[in-house]
Amino acid sequence: MSTPHQPESPHLSEQRIPTGLPSVSEDPEKIRNYLSDESAAMHGSADAVFFPTDANQVSALLLAAQQQEKPVTISAGGTSITGSRVPTGGGWVLSVERMRDVQPVAFTVPEGYDHVRHGDMSFYLDVEAQSAIAPVGITLTEFAEALARFGLAYPPDPTEMTAMLGGTVATNASGARSYHYRPTRSWIRALEVVLPTGGTVWLKRGEHRAHGRRIEFPVRTSDDAVARGAEIPTGYPVFTSKNAAGLYLAEGMDLVDLFVGSEGILGVITAVQVELVQIPRDVVTTVAFFRSVEDTLSFVALLRANRAETTVADAPGAPLSLEYFDRRALGFMRGAFPEIPRDATGAVLFEFVFERPAAHNPYPDRRTLRGWQALLGKHNARADWSVTREDSATIRQFRHALPEAVNAWVRARVGKLGTDMAVPPRHFRRMLDAYRQAEECGVQTVCFGHIGDCHLHLNFLPEDNEQLSVARSAYRELAQRAVELGGTISAEHGVGKKSIEDEQGRTVPYLEMMLGREGLRAIHTVKRALDPGFILNRGNMVPQEYR
Repeated sequence: MSTPHQPESPHLSEQRIPTGLPSVSEDPEKIRNYLSDESAAMHGSADAVFFPTDANQVSALLLAAQQQEKPVTISAGGTSITGSRVPTGGGWVLSVERMRDVQPVAFTVPEGYDHVRHGDMSFYLDVEAQSAIAPVGITLTEFAEALARFGLAYPPDPTEMTAMLGGTVATNASGARSYHYRPTRSWIRALEVVLPTGGTVWLKRGEHRAHGRRIEFPVRTSDDAVARGAEIPTGYPVFTSKNAAGLYLAEGMDLVDLFVGSEGILGVITAVQVELVQIPRDVVTTVAFFRSVEDTLSFVALLRANRAETTVADAPGAPLSLEYFDRRALGFMRGAFPEIPRDATGAVLFEFVFERPAAHNPYPDRRTLRGWQALLGKHNARADWSVTREDSATIRQFRHALPEAVNAWVRARVGKLGTDMAVPPRHFRRMLDAYRQAEECGVQTVCFGHIGDCHLHLNFLPEDNEQLSVARSAYRELAQRAVELGGTISAEHGVGKKSIEDEQGRTVPYLEMMLGREGLRAIHTVKRALDPGFILNRGNMVPQEYR
């Protein structure tokens, strides 16, 4: 399938390449698998795909790329929908899929961590400290299965469980339970990173901070430890709410946060130390259907009112997740779930933890259930459907029925446009008004998502290219409105290589809508300081040439 170490291909071997390179494939059929992502909206080209297994091989590859001025695009699970892993500038692809065992290069595994093997992958685990050091090429599903043996879980809960751990860190991914647990950033304790110039660094939270606005890295190289640094430009905004757009840049910042959500433009993450939690054993998932939009919103507002507290006023417990489906979304799912009430204007899916009344009883006690039933009745719920973890398969089917139905619908047409915007809670109603106006543009829509985080996905489903043009205009207006309200244009997917037409008809990087030219220049400055050859993940966030 692939050639180990030094490639035998004339195209590569004619050039001066250091020893120690990872396995490589130049087979066009194999390369084709790395030229797009789940969105299928962009397609790239590449000369070869490399498969490193540790940081040393990544370092050798990046040094070779610097010498030959080859762009390198990092590829993980391919679940992105922003083109972040698409090699639009050609060059080489660096796939992390074979990085399935922790092989420390820039760090030593601390005492108390045991080596755990699960199938063909392994990681280090300290059960008592509830912490793990894991390789970046494992999927979230594999990681969850391995941790479950110890009663532990990695809590950010990104929706796409086939995503690889490294990719979710690079995008600061989130999911349904991020409402309770917060996105990925909150759970990262340390990172091993190979910088574009080949140096390797271990960044442990709390140990490496910016000196004011100066970022410096103690970098381990093949020669000696050297420092490489960059200045944080002034005037760059810091978002305190849910956000996955742009670099995290702030005076005195922890350097771990620079790489979480950096979309691969500053370095290749090769190992991740994460914090874990005990698996919540007893969870009830409820889907409640409401008669009116106002009833739905008032129910959500009540549950969201005191999220920082252990309980919510008038509610038996604080939910782990809080998801929304509008009337049109329910219509798309009714074929698979005919029991959805036809007069329901929306639905809320939420999870809550309960204590068993007896060890052998997997169901909540009647008082807990009566509390939730009373709350739903107070908000005129049309019907509700609740299951425990033992019966959760049907809920998973319900969650996935909508994207499956939408994807089947758009395959016969011209695709879809889906928003990823979020705003501060105090402005959520105003953003909802903007969504409602957009729904009147003449293009069919469905709206669903993480309503607990004021983060909904409005999907435009155009029938033809004319409607697609209308949808793009409405999409741009929604992005502008989210920014005006102090929100973000991307709360979980990142921006990748997405672009958009501004009001003057210019095609600009999507991120420019939120950060403006000065913000993108700030990102460009930091990128150029750490990656002077601009070889790594070209086109993500900001173009190579930006003025």
